[in-house]
Amino acid sequence: MTAMLQRQVGIFFALIATFMATSAAAGAAEKIVALTFDRETNTLFMARAHELYRSKGEDWGWTKIALPPGVQGNAIAAMAAPAKRTGVLYLAGPGFGVLRSSDDGRNWVARNDGLPSGDIVALAAHADQPDTLYAYIPGKGIFRSEDAGAHWKWMDNGPREGIGQFIHSNMPGSMQTGWLLVATPKGVRRSMDCFCLWQDAGELAAPVNAVSYDPREPRNVYAATAKGFFLSTDGGEQWTRLSAPTSRITAFAVSPAGAVYAGTADGGLYRSVDQVKSWERIGA
Repeated sequence: MTAMLQRQVGIFFALIATFMATSAAAGAAEKIVALTFDRETNTLFMARAHELYRSKGEDWGWTKIALPPGVQGNAIAAMAAPAKRTGVLYLAGPGFGVLRSSDDGRNWVARNDGLPSGDIVALAAHADQPDTLYAYIPGKGIFRSEDAGAHWKWMDNGPREGIGQFIHSNMPGSMQTGWLLVATPKGVRRSMDCFCLWQDAGELAAPVNAVSYDPREPRNVYAATAKGFFLSTDGGEQWTRLSAPTSRITAFAVSPAGAVYAGTADGGLYRSVDQVKSWERIGA
């Protein structure tokens, strides 16, 4: 084989390798960063860092939602759908703050008045009060809005470890209207929404990626951790390890009927309808 032919063969195989690598990268889905339900219409919203989808009625007829210009070029970090509000959805992320849609994501408005920056990494909707939201900015703390995001007020620094993701739950026993349950690098933390005291929720001494609860029984709290997927049936006092998909869970949500949906680091979406004894992968 001549030197020129060898070079041509080398170039050919290099081009093939580049094409295959590019195709693999294009086909690899981004990890799922957030899942949430519009409980009024049983619509599941799924967010990747740069993509947003909805499936109404859990029929898996996915509709891609066009992202507003403020999000393009930034990454979605969190998402929330309030109780008792049909078609309302909130997005949040570093660089664009909080956006609100009242028509299933067709149009968006910014809701950042009172926030010291747009660098939000966690967002939660109140379990019962449709216009109450919570947002977390690292180094600044937790802010609350009681008018659907139109105005925000600082409430608390949050746990020392910081917050990766959090939810509001109407679990009984609060001195006010419910509880905040927080995923941190050192376990689950919880506080009544009077922000009276942050406490460890059990002994999950591991980084927690996501936390959620069963709306039918708020004492049933789920946590996705570096050690696996766990359930507490007493609001976070004791935890039991459950089965989990093979890939690391990065986001999950519990449907109004009690099914658990989990998004993973490799972009997969899974569902369990048997109290998390088994999982099935569903299209997304």
